[in-house]
Amino acid sequence: MDTAGDIERLFAVAGKVLTAVGLRAGQRCVDFGCGYGNYTVALARLVGPEGEVLALDRDTASLDRLADRLRRAELGNVRIVPVDDTPVLPLADASVDGILLYDVLHDHYFSMKRRAALLEDVARVIRPGGRLSVFPNHMTDRQIDEEIVARLGRLGFEQMEPYRGPLVHDDGVMEGRILIFHKACFNGGQPG
Repeated sequence: MDTAGDIERLFAVAGKVLTAVGLRAGQRCVDFGCGYGNYTVALARLVGPEGEVLALDRDTASLDRLADRLRRAELGNVRIVPVDDTPVLPLADASVDGILLYDVLHDHYFSMKRRAALLEDVARVIRPGGRLSVFPNHMTDRQIDEEIVARLGRLGFEQMEPYRGPLVHDDGVMEGRILIFHKACFNGGQPG
């Protein structure tokens, strides 16, 4: 995407996805594996100045590109957080309202064991009532059912109706599906 109009079109599509996921103004959200920020910018606009976005990625070149986009968009509610290869989120327990895991859970980035550890950490940092959304790109139906849906159910998440429609991927718009989960339980899915 080279022109400002093309980039704004991507941000508009991303904003519609995030609204459908159930994120809203004033929330504190994480874009894990944010890349250069097609969803980060849209999320920052959605949560507004009263909210905060934590943009996490291990690719410093992508984070530099994101920082430039944020400056140009005059968005001051995003904190860029470089992370390493560990599946641990550098956040306090029950400290965020929403988490995006878009095109990051597949085998290129995470083994099955590391995916499980990341999802356990997601359950730790997301508040009761929070939303987790997953774009399970490059994953098999079996991986999605067993490694995401079933595991999140055990961790206290309820699966909601997925978003189906246009979404942003690799600087383009494609048709796809976003899985949406609601954190129903604070204590990891165990009876209180």
